[in-house]
Parts: sequence; structure tokens; C-alpha cells
Amino acid sequence: MVDEKKYKRHIKIWNFCFKYLQGIIKKIFSYDCEVAPEISSPYLVLSNHNVDLDPALIGFSFPKQMYFVASEHVYRVGIVSKILKWAFEPIAKIKGSSDTTAVMKVIRYLRNGKNVCLFPEGNRSFNGKTGEITEAIGKLVKASKATLVTYKTIGGYFTTPRWGYGIRKGKMFGKVVNIYDVEKLNLMTVEEITKVVAKDIFVDAYEEQKQNPIKYKGKKIAKSLEIALCVCPNCKKIDSLKTNAKEIFCMVCNLKTKINEYGFFDKDFVFETITEWDSFQEKYFENAIMQKEFHEDEIIFSDEDVCIKIIKKNHEEKILGVGKLFFKNEKIIFEFGNKKEKKETKYFPINEISDMSIYGKNVLVFTDNDGIHYEAKGKKMKNVRKYLYMHKYREN
Repeated sequence: MVDEKKYKRHIKIWNFCFKYLQGIIKKIFSYDCEVAPEISSPYLVLSNHNVDLDPALIGFSFPKQMYFVASEHVYRVGIVSKILKWAFEPIAKIKGSSDTTAVMKVIRYLRNGKNVCLFPEGNRSFNGKTGEITEAIGKLVKASKATLVTYKTIGGYFTTPRWGYGIRKGKMFGKVVNIYDVEKLNLMTVEEITKVVAKDIFVDAYEEQKQNPIKYKGKKIAKSLEIALCVCPNCKKIDSLKTNAKEIFCMVCNLKTKINEYGFFDKDFVFETITEWDSFQEKYFENAIMQKEFHEDEIIFSDEDVCIKIIKKNHEEKILGVGKLFFKNEKIIFEFGNKKEKKETKYFPINEISDMSIYGKNVLVFTDNDGIHYEAKGKKMKNVRKYLYMHKYREN
């Protein structure tokens, strides 16, 4: 638990940022927001998530200091981690695992009168739609005995696409959607709470664009879209897609299309939006897996020069090795070691991986049934979502 000395420091830093940094950050992101009404502490803020700096943007609606739940990796980036811990002390949540420690910490903070904000999706959106909200959120709200505040930001997906680089000039807006006091929450079931949270924070970026078209200007608006998309809709090859500043194209069948400043593909292309392409992609993996179209004795896909680390609970890292990561015979397989040494092979059977997720743009994290947490990262590792699809549908 945060002691009172640290807590007072965190409040002072929050007030400084609220007063002096708000104008600068809002200008950078073309962001505006409504200030929340007076809410008695403690309260739990739940919001959708599309921008790395969402904690700051959401914070500008709340004059009272809050603690944020953040991915554990923020404690493993050197001097930046030390500054974040000193100034804000985010609650670390290990992605790709069922981190009960983080959940219990949130509850303790709230029961001790501290305000907390977290992102129920657990991830930024790759396709423009708010992700799934599980009943674990409803259970957390129930257990916290705190006021629930739902919050929504609009325009974040196109301002800083998860798959892209840089900030596009457009518009972003944030507002409180609803406030549920403890008395009202006590009358609701876990399922009912989960449903209202999902409804309140849901955003479909492309539907918003169709209703209120806004240009999001940038020099490389299609660059790195292959981080989100990995299946060609024409030849169905995996990892055959590449991009330049304005186009995405297939290196196998030469299919290509441009993306405009509103986020839409060419009018004559098979898909209008990234959301549609993403939906096709997921369905492709689901059907291929369920109908056993992938030959188990063949490598389905692979990535070179991947570094896998073991992440310990105290944020320490241990490098397992650097090598080739691929999927074959119901397993994620890792072959590593240099030319002078004998190569080693580590097998991760898909049914022995309890949780899997992504942080950042393309860092794969997963936990095995023994509770060991792994991180896979590589410069050539463009799209790691394919591993998530295999885990999602192979385990069912």
C-alpha cells in the first residue's frame, strides 16, 4: 500500500500536471474533454483504451488524483520506470496471465480511499472496436465497494493507431459516460455490471467516422499496418503483407490498396475498413483450425531473430535465448543458440499455455501452466497476433 508521504507527493504531481501540462498535451493530440462532476472518493474509473498516453488524457477530466493499472513492462524500461514509479506508482498488471495480485491491490487501494483507473479491455484495439469485457470486471467492481465511473474516448484509434507510428492530426474527445453509486451497484449482478461497462465504453471507430467524418493527417498513414493484418484476402497466405507510406500490398499475389486520411481503403477493394479485414482474418484462422486445414507436420508460420525472456514477479528478466519461433504440431516451438554452441529447442504445447496477450505493437507475452511468464520480442517479428489466434482456437 502507498504510504501517506508518497501519496501526498503523488497528489502534488497530479495537481501540477493537471494545471501546467494539460494545454500542451491536449494540443499535441488535438484533444478535448469534459471535466467530471464532483464525485466522492473512492471511485473506480473504467475506460476504453486506444492511446499510450490515455492515463494523462483521461486524467484531465478528473481534478482528483488517481492510480492507474498499467502493463508490468512499464517497470522494465530503465530510468523511465524509476520516474513513473516516483511520480505516479502505477499498479503493475502482468499481461498474458491471470494476475490476482494486481486485482487485490486495486481493491486495497479503493478500500483505503484511493481512486483507481483501469482499462477493462486490457489492450489497445487493433481494429477500431473496443475489445471484449469479461465478467472479471464485474466481480472487481462488486468486490471494490466503490463508486463506478465509466469513461469513453473517441478518435484515439485514428490519432495513434496501435499498429502505426507517430501522431495523426485529427480530433480526440473524452467524457464521463455514467456514474454508478455503491447502492445502485449492490442491486446489480456481476453480469449486469459487466454488460453496462461494455455498453458504456464501447466505441466503433469506423461507425464514428461514417457519422462524423474527420481527416487524420499523417505522412505514413499505412506504414506498418501489417502489424495488425497478417492474412492476404486474395491468396490467403500468412505474413505475405507489406506496407509503404500509403499502401498495403501482398508480396505473393500483388494484391494492393491504399488507405486514405479518413482511414478507409480504396472504393473498389474487397474491404472498406480495417475492422472488416480484421474480421475476415480472425474467421480465416478459426475455420482453418476447426476444420484442420493446417497440416500438423508442417510449419504454419515462423519468425526469425526472436528473443524470449522469462519475466519474474519482481520485474527481473532472464534471457532464455535468441532464435527462431514457429508453430507446428500443436506447439509453439523455439529453437535458439548461436552457431558455435549446440542449438536448444523449447516446446510450448498450446494446451499448456494458460494465458496469452500482446503489449505494445508486437511483443508477445504468455504464461504456461506452471506459472512461468515469457516475453517474445524481435525486430523482424512484425505480426504476433497469429500466435494469439492459434491459442484462442486451438485450446477450444
